[in-house]
Amino acid sequence: MTRSTKRRLLVSGALALAVASLLTAAYRLTFLSTTQIHSTDFLFASQGTDPAQATVIVGIDQRSYRALLPRYGPLVNWPRTLYAQAVDRLHEAGARVVAFDIFFDAPTPEDPTVAAAIRRAGIVVTPVEAQGPKDLVPRPGIAQEFDVFVRPTAAIRDAAVAEGFVNVTTDQDTVVRSLPLQLTAGPDIVPALALTAVARFVRRPGVIDEPAAGALIFGAGRAIPVGQTGSMRINFLGGPSSPEHGGPFTILPFASILDSSFNPALVRDKIVLIGLTIRGVDEFATPTTAETRMWGVEVLANAVETILRQRFLVPVSDGTTILLIVASAVLASLLVAVGGPRHAALGVIGALGLYWLAAGLLFDNGVVLNLVYPPGALLLGFAAAMVYRVAFEQAEQKMIRGVMARYLSPSVSHWALKDPERLKLGGDTRTMTVLFSDLRGFTTLSHALEPQALVALLNEYMTAMTEIVFRHDGVLDKYIGDAIMAFWNAPMAQPDHARRACRTALDMIARLRLLNADWQRRGLRNLDVGIGINTGPMVVGNMGSRDRLAYTVMGDTVNVAARLEGLSKEYGTRLVVGEAVKAEAGEAFLYRFLDLVAVKGRAEPLAVYEVLSRAGELEPARAAFVTAYERGIALYRSRRWAEAAALFETIQADMPEDGPSSLYLRRSRALLASPPPEDWNGVYVAQHK
Repeated sequence: MTRSTKRRLLVSGALALAVASLLTAAYRLTFLSTTQIHSTDFLFASQGTDPAQATVIVGIDQRSYRALLPRYGPLVNWPRTLYAQAVDRLHEAGARVVAFDIFFDAPTPEDPTVAAAIRRAGIVVTPVEAQGPKDLVPRPGIAQEFDVFVRPTAAIRDAAVAEGFVNVTTDQDTVVRSLPLQLTAGPDIVPALALTAVARFVRRPGVIDEPAAGALIFGAGRAIPVGQTGSMRINFLGGPSSPEHGGPFTILPFASILDSSFNPALVRDKIVLIGLTIRGVDEFATPTTAETRMWGVEVLANAVETILRQRFLVPVSDGTTILLIVASAVLASLLVAVGGPRHAALGVIGALGLYWLAAGLLFDNGVVLNLVYPPGALLLGFAAAMVYRVAFEQAEQKMIRGVMARYLSPSVSHWALKDPERLKLGGDTRTMTVLFSDLRGFTTLSHALEPQALVALLNEYMTAMTEIVFRHDGVLDKYIGDAIMAFWNAPMAQPDHARRACRTALDMIARLRLLNADWQRRGLRNLDVGIGINTGPMVVGNMGSRDRLAYTVMGDTVNVAARLEGLSKEYGTRLVVGEAVKAEAGEAFLYRFLDLVAVKGRAEPLAVYEVLSRAGELEPARAAFVTAYERGIALYRSRRWAEAAALFETIQADMPEDGPSSLYLRRSRALLASPPPEDWNGVYVAQHK
């Protein structure tokens, strides 16, 4: 791992911890608690509608009101004997529990009749309303204290098998999300009607099984989790129900119970809640409501199903939430540190999607994830890391991009910018290929041109040659007067570095032909070029001081390449390469042997070659010439100088401009005239660097 990557990871980790600490503090101080409540509401939408299993509603609805209005008048004038009849009908149909959300607090002459029906049934739970709330100071198991409980008349109350309060509490936004399970007024403690109905349904001897412990209330044979206010979160089965459009609960009109037109099977062995289902009366907003609100009796029915089926909603612990906050912040920061902005953004979006998916799946199983702080940690962690990356790293890259563009091709520059540490101060030793080129005839031309024209011509040449170096992803090391030095296989690994250098040289020679044609039209003289290429181990890196660096190569291989460029003039050719280049570049090119040369600074002779062309591009006539040339070299090295001289003389007649043939003609004649010792090995000792 590079130092730059380590620094990026360390800074990203520090930013992640800072974001996590900030959000953890906000979470512990209950900031954005309302937002968390609202965000959880959306999870109900992912559940769809779940039909009630054991609860049925008998609704005093508009239909029942219209049916009974002519005979009994407004609802407040209805005789309580109607409720007695309803109890009898439901008991006869096999209902297991009947719970009223209708109050009988004022005595009436019909009370004995109602009490008798309730007593006969033995399944009725009567309502209680807590009035006069005091300051909210929850105690274990007790949600709140009130001034007084309002109960049915004594006769009706005594006839019932149990009682429970029907208070529905809302949050600050007037939405019902939870239900208190126990309230107190003076010495009395009353359980919720929903809890009482479930206890009777499962035939428990009492409603509360044992004293509350921590966040659990033990009632109806269940351990019920409650929040800090002693309230149970209601796991709503779906949106509001109605007789016309259906819904989670079956709603039977009150009038159908009185005239026995209902299906008895719908209430057999069920909990039946009797309450108002008239639009605009006793309605509440819940997490599952939109334009249509939910009747209070259906809110109680949802609470019954939550307790009966133990569909409790339990928020994850504070420790788990804090762990998720830290993990989310770290994940977002690491995504930015390791990947680019686009990949990091996609990763964060994916992580958010997975988190919401997990939240939905866990919600279906009663576990409520915090939907504010861990996602917030993902987004803030991403934002913090991106600000760092843009503000600091992008500024750093912009600063070095201009420097690198002077000696790296765009593709190599892009590679190096991904990790500037690749261009660190110091050097690495690796096998590379280096090229030297020198412009011949430029010194003579400089005496014939004005300085401005000379500079313009040199810039034209250098621009064309540099473009070719960059086209083959070479590194421009430096300009040395009219010479160019370039290398391959650093900073980016290039397995075909020797081939790239040879292609570059051939393209430079071809480009110079075009430049010469243009210069000739402009009245300028032709120029020529000599190129030397060598492959081998060398040291590469940023060398110099910390204030002034040069990305360059050093070593014996580099020195030999420079001498090969000098030899190109002596042999009368444009491109000379070392034997290591030929071995690395392989059959991608056609070569001809030039000589065994002992260059200054090296003990062993070096075989040098001319690269003639890319493979398959040599003209047939020139191929025949090369064959004849190679026979001449074989004769020369076999000490058959007379035959070699004759062959090279023939070649010269056909190809008078060929420098190596002319050189070997002179050498053959000289050796024929003055033979060397018997140990002659044909090695030429270069007399210049």
